[in-house]
Amino acid sequence: MASRLFRLCRTSALSRALCTALLSFFLATNSAAATETPEEFIERLAQDAITFLTDKSIPAEVRNENFRSMLRSAFDVDRGTRFLLGPFQRRATEEELAAFRQALEDNLVETYAWRFTQYKGQEYRIVGARDGPRGAKVVQSTVALNEGEAPVVIEWVVNDTDDGWRIFDIQVEGLSLLVTQRDEYVSVIRRNGGRVSALIDALKRQTAVLKRKSSREAEKIN
Repeated sequence: MASRLFRLCRTSALSRALCTALLSFFLATNSAAATETPEEFIERLAQDAITFLTDKSIPAEVRNENFRSMLRSAFDVDRGTRFLLGPFQRRATEEELAAFRQALEDNLVETYAWRFTQYKGQEYRIVGARDGPRGAKVVQSTVALNEGEAPVVIEWVVNDTDDGWRIFDIQVEGLSLLVTQRDEYVSVIRRNGGRVSALIDALKRQTAVLKRKSSREAEKIN
């Protein structure tokens, strides 16, 4: 499955931009303080992620589990999961929703966890925040990849939940990761007779391939 955004992420510049940007939100071991602003939330997570994910001496299994914890504690999992299924969320059973959530989580871990070792101190800056759709806030940031080049603009759409701020979407140079992925997933379901189980099976197959690749990369690092 190759979405437009993931094809772009395979290019060296945007891949590094996205991975650097991802450092900013995935690790949150405690609920955000009630008084924390959206900008402070992103900044705090950036510093925590750099500390706990980028060190190449961290064993791959530990980094993977750290990343898994990040997904669960910093991402608006329930809303994101349902959004990704598009119109098929209403047809999915509770068992299918749980299976999809698990398959998606496993896929994200194998896709991104090892990539955090590629962080090389690129300059990351919070620019500000504005009101977003349906009560969300949009935190704008920039990542400077190469000297003399314009920084990449990355925006974080965050929701104010009962547990504090949580990430709902990431937009890289105007491209929504969530919308792009939703379009791809809905297409897979439609090609398979509207079965959510077909998407779950496809994610599991892709994750198995990614796991072999990430294992090879981990061997290179260590």
